[in-house]
Amino acid sequence: MTGSKGASPTSVFSCCDWSGRNGSSSKRNYAQLRAAESSKIFNWKACTKQFVLGLLAVTSLLVLSARLVLYITFFSSRHAALLSEQSEGAELLIKTEEYAGFNAGGAARMKVEIESTPQLLMRDRDDDDVVAGRFTDQVQQQQQLLQGETRTKAALVVGSTSSSPGVAFLDELTLNLTAAADDTEELVDNGPYHSRQVFEANYEEMKRKVKVFVYPHDDNDTYRDIYRAWDKTPSGNYASEAYFKQALMKSSVVTSNAAEADFFFMPVSITRARIDKRVGTEGVKEFCKQHVSAVQREWSFWNRSGGVDHFYLSCHSIARTAMELVPQVRRNAIQLVCPASYHLYYYISHKDASVPQIWPREGATPNGVKHTAQRTRLAFFAGAINSEVRFQLRDEWGDDDEIMVHKGKVPFPYSEALLTSKFCLHVKGYEVNTARLGDAMFYGCVPVVIANYYDLPFADILNWHKFAIVIPTLDIPSLKKTLKAVTPAQYSQMHQYVVQVRKHFQWHSPAREFDAFYMVMYELWIRRHSLRNSLQDL
Repeated sequence: MTGSKGASPTSVFSCCDWSGRNGSSSKRNYAQLRAAESSKIFNWKACTKQFVLGLLAVTSLLVLSARLVLYITFFSSRHAALLSEQSEGAELLIKTEEYAGFNAGGAARMKVEIESTPQLLMRDRDDDDVVAGRFTDQVQQQQQLLQGETRTKAALVVGSTSSSPGVAFLDELTLNLTAAADDTEELVDNGPYHSRQVFEANYEEMKRKVKVFVYPHDDNDTYRDIYRAWDKTPSGNYASEAYFKQALMKSSVVTSNAAEADFFFMPVSITRARIDKRVGTEGVKEFCKQHVSAVQREWSFWNRSGGVDHFYLSCHSIARTAMELVPQVRRNAIQLVCPASYHLYYYISHKDASVPQIWPREGATPNGVKHTAQRTRLAFFAGAINSEVRFQLRDEWGDDDEIMVHKGKVPFPYSEALLTSKFCLHVKGYEVNTARLGDAMFYGCVPVVIANYYDLPFADILNWHKFAIVIPTLDIPSLKKTLKAVTPAQYSQMHQYVVQVRKHFQWHSPAREFDAFYMVMYELWIRRHSLRNSLQDL
């Protein structure tokens, strides 16, 4: 609250004459002051949501304390027995808990209501007929009171408000405070995120605190190119791996003090090892084993944690088995990979993380990305027909006039097809992951993911169902029906969300705010407290 539109809890209570002095004039003044102050208190502004929520918690505690004092004062003499029984049978508890899980994120509110019933009030008293009869009358009175009182989800304690203007005022204050809190929560627009507030708050914390120690390599090592960052602009399908290493080494998150590091990066490039003739595809597993063995032997940081704070990144399909000879990595370390299929034995979705495979595209944002009027084609796909899923797609929709399924390269600019199509199909080929997902984001085309077992990139942060359509391969025959069921308003919203998240699917060197590099770092950050399997179980 700011300026004259806010008031502290103390100022609210001081304006009320609890003793009822000066007769009816004081009562009128009290009512006017109460209405004026209430109007000021609950004039919340959306821009002060965070401050409001904190103030509500403190105010609620003060309100509850005041209610307790008032109840003791007004009812201790005549209604002590009644209140002691009512406290067992009529109360509404509000419990707010913070939820920071990997797939949902945000705040969850649990309301548990214990309804007043004769059986509850008379529990453990079945052998006392006199007491049971007395409490039966009290229960009937209590039920009548409950029926006459307005029920809201924000009610705290069901009690008599007619006995004291102070209690009545506090009841009203409590209801309005909680209603204001609910209204504030409704103003939060999570957009394409599970929880925008949680993400933005954790992101800022990550930027301030995260530190990564990169295991060094000897510049005289004949295999040094496999470890060091590329000195040229990355290109090709596996550019994500090179971009990440470049951005990491240019960022402020790297520390030379291993003792302060949150994570330890094993800079072995599986892609470069594969193309090195001295290693080759057949020698990648043994090369990775030797690298990890050297880390364990020469440094103490692996052994102190069992490798749970270590990670590596690779965007080649061979990465899924590259660590086959190193069970400690597969079981404990974080694997950042592009072929992120949780159907694979060596990929553990809650431990490892999916990184988008992105074909580098330089230059400004293409014209038409933020518009939908030119998107006249329903759906588009182009690529090699090299999997059972793509064969099925071609057989079902290869001759359709609204869904273009083109084998190989299209005879017109690829970007034109992405800019003029409403939906762009991401269909599993040899691997579940391809650069088409990043292409769709770059050109503002709503992606349609047709692949089983795909752990979508940044799924801990992004709510993919807000801006993409994800269907199993068995639903390919009903693809057109599914796409046509999306209303113009729904599509417009999905497209807007695609435009919002496209910045997360772009690499830069050096990194830029909220780009793919920082999103990968955020994925690491939210895993820093995760529990891993013990090496003793191997």
